[in-house]
Amino acid sequence: MPKLTDIDKEIIYLQVEKSKLNREKAMIVLNKSLMLYFGFMAIAVLGFAFKYFDAKILNMMVIVSIIILIIGTLPYLIISHQEEKRIDAMIAQLLKK
Repeated sequence: MPKLTDIDKEIIYLQVEKSKLNREKAMIVLNKSLMLYFGFMAIAVLGFAFKYFDAKILNMMVIVSIIILIIGTLPYLIISHQEEKRIDAMIAQLLKK
């Protein structure tokens, strides 16, 4: 296996850093969607328990909170999958050298 040049090492390092940034951005979106999900759920349950909402509004808020959770989870899953493919390709390329 031939040695990596300094330029190759720097490129790999920058790709890893970019990958970390992408995952961090997706994690921020995931965290915010989780906060919105639990916020909606808490408001829905408390509003229903104290008779501010009826069952129809409770059901609507639960459905909206689940949709928010799904929308917030998708970017994280997509980016994680793309980064996994990219890392596998880099490993395969390095093993060929």
